[in-house]
Amino acid sequence: MTPYSKSEQRLVVIITALVTGIGFIDTTALNVALPFIQKDLNVSAADTYWVLEIYLLGLAALLMAGGALGDSLGRRRPLNWGVAAFALTSLGCALSTSASALIFFRALQGVSAALMVPASLALLNASFAPEERGPAIGRWSALVSLTIPLGPLFGGLAVDVFSWQLIFWVNVPLCLAVLWFMRGLRRPPFEPPETVPLDIIGSGLVTLSLGLMTYALMEAGRHGSFTSLHSQLLIAGIVTFGLFIYSQMVRKSPMIPPALFKDRRFVIVNLHTLFLFASFQSATFFLSFLLVQSYGYGATQAGAAALPISLLVTLLSRYAGQWTARHGPRLILSVSSVLLGISFIWLAQTDGRYVETILAPMILLGLGVAAFAAPVTTVAMVSAGKGRDGLASGVNNAVARIGPLLAIAAIGYAMAFEFEDQILAHPQFADLPSQAQNFITAHLNELGGMVVPDEWPTPWQEQSRQIIAQSYAETVKFAMKLCAALMGGCVLLSLFYRKEDAI
Repeated sequence: MTPYSKSEQRLVVIITALVTGIGFIDTTALNVALPFIQKDLNVSAADTYWVLEIYLLGLAALLMAGGALGDSLGRRRPLNWGVAAFALTSLGCALSTSASALIFFRALQGVSAALMVPASLALLNASFAPEERGPAIGRWSALVSLTIPLGPLFGGLAVDVFSWQLIFWVNVPLCLAVLWFMRGLRRPPFEPPETVPLDIIGSGLVTLSLGLMTYALMEAGRHGSFTSLHSQLLIAGIVTFGLFIYSQMVRKSPMIPPALFKDRRFVIVNLHTLFLFASFQSATFFLSFLLVQSYGYGATQAGAAALPISLLVTLLSRYAGQWTARHGPRLILSVSSVLLGISFIWLAQTDGRYVETILAPMILLGLGVAAFAAPVTTVAMVSAGKGRDGLASGVNNAVARIGPLLAIAAIGYAMAFEFEDQILAHPQFADLPSQAQNFITAHLNELGGMVVPDEWPTPWQEQSRQIIAQSYAETVKFAMKLCAALMGGCVLLSLFYRKEDAI
């Protein structure tokens, strides 16, 4: 098949960057808005987390199936279907007036993203010859990084000027733009001619497994302890995941070929991705709550706080791709992991003053993110072998969502206990009247989003708000230390890469 012309290659890079950018804007904007959604809908912290977690669950559980679908049906049809569905489900989110409705449409939105995300990266991989893919991924990463500054700022402005629903409304014109650009795009020249059968059983098992584990962790955190039901569900999820692995070993057409489980490069890049995104996305998720609920940042201020990350990723990510192509991924990913770990430990010491205690770790965070985006993507896309780029994209993107999906649930569970300990140990808590003490202990599941009654005397209200804010700040700092510990695993895994792993 005739290779794409330069103009066709540019169009593919724009399409795939726009699809990835939609996901970035949606997620990063929502992170800023979630504390305000919790207040607006008057829901517990667990329900607020579910708004993010249910999306990650649908996305993570079905990404591998979505990638395999691209290998079976080509790259264009699943991409078009996913983008169209993402637009429709975004409308549903925008029109939601309750937490249950929002969670429902976010679940469907995650399923839609599971179609479009791996198909877009597989389209990018199938549009370029092997020797051109590294630079192409670098250009894609640079364009994607242009959308990163928009997410937090847009989310903050949407909440302060309009409403959080605008975050979902904006997806619609962006999706329509992708569908317009896709018109007439011919079959990618390096798309494999042979189709790959779908693994329905494998898809079902991995979806059930992740759902059971996430539900058990989230609901245990809501109730303050593991009941026998939660323990049984968690064990069932782990056993089901084992069945998924077993099914991949024995089926004729598995979602993940068994040989890949023995491939060093495939295993390392996906383990690295798991720890990396579990740590990074959990830290940035809880950081938004810290700034808003403990330090009184407005939505726009909280969004602007992340600008150093966005600007550095925009400026430097393409150079990380070029470095990887020339020198391999080991050094740059090792440095990235160290920078991220230091930034999390630093943020665990903040007192809320931006210039004095937040700006510097944000700069380190930006340098770390800029250094890992393109290298991890490059290694992941070539790790499954020729003709399996849809699978490679689906697996790696799924792992990138499974990490924060389970980490946010697990860290959120630990935070529930830490918050209770911080409240009870606060020196001013014992000075509160018993009525205020009883109210706070009865609403611990709301964490930093707890709202004290307006009818209380003003001194009660002020003292209670101070106790809640300070206790929650210490709780999030505890979470930051857990994220730094996870990043230590990334440092170790980085040492196992070789120069040829990005070729």
